[in-house]
Amino acid sequence: MKKGRLIQEEQNQRIKFLLGFIFNFRYATLRQLHTFIQLIMNLSYSRRLIAYCLKYDYLNAYYEPSLKTKIYYLTQKAKDLLYSDEALIEHYHFEKSYAGLNTFIHHNILVEVYFLLKSHLNIKEWLCEWVLRIGKKKKERIPDGLVILPDGTKIALEVETRYKKLAVLKSLIARYRYDIEKISRYHCVLIVASSRLNYEGLKNRFSNLAPEFCSKNFILTDLGMLEQGMCFYQDKLTHLEEAFGLLRQKG
Repeated sequence: MKKGRLIQEEQNQRIKFLLGFIFNFRYATLRQLHTFIQLIMNLSYSRRLIAYCLKYDYLNAYYEPSLKTKIYYLTQKAKDLLYSDEALIEHYHFEKSYAGLNTFIHHNILVEVYFLLKSHLNIKEWLCEWVLRIGKKKKERIPDGLVILPDGTKIALEVETRYKKLAVLKSLIARYRYDIEKISRYHCVLIVASSRLNYEGLKNRFSNLAPEFCSKNFILTDLGMLEQGMCFYQDKLTHLEEAFGLLRQKG
């Protein structure tokens, strides 16, 4: 194989990897693109790769004045390139409403959780809520993400950015009790609070509502703890890897 062709194939793989990230999260900010390229792809020339994708029509971008930031999303050419790699690419589309203020905040935290988890765990597959919702009823509750580890452990991901009423938490517990104990859809739930105050409130209320179930099946953390790879599981602070080791013993 000629060197020029090899270089082009390597470039195509890098482009696909970056586009796959945007596909999963529907869109990304410039900072998130740089972080993905540098942290996950381990490449230093993030500016060049982004510029290339824009120049050759793999990415669209627009400035959202309410957020004071640019939003990057996939073009039809990008979807065509991903056709053989992403089975659900035909379902991808982007609307500006996806970057509304509340959803934008939630989206940013979800992407941050992705980067933090990738730095501490070997993740085989990551699916976001919009992908999981394909084929489901409109009112069906879907987690914010599904994280699958190499050993097949399925983790439902919930990112909590706001205070939840007691009735909502009771419903969440009942839903996951069914998903975990009755139909084995997931092995556990990883709940990431956006603040320490929210984390403490969730921890206290979970221990009051369903202490045994939540202790064994809910792994709780916040962004600061997650950055250190720490979480709360089985009534103690522990590292994520140790928590998932205990989870495997439970199974």
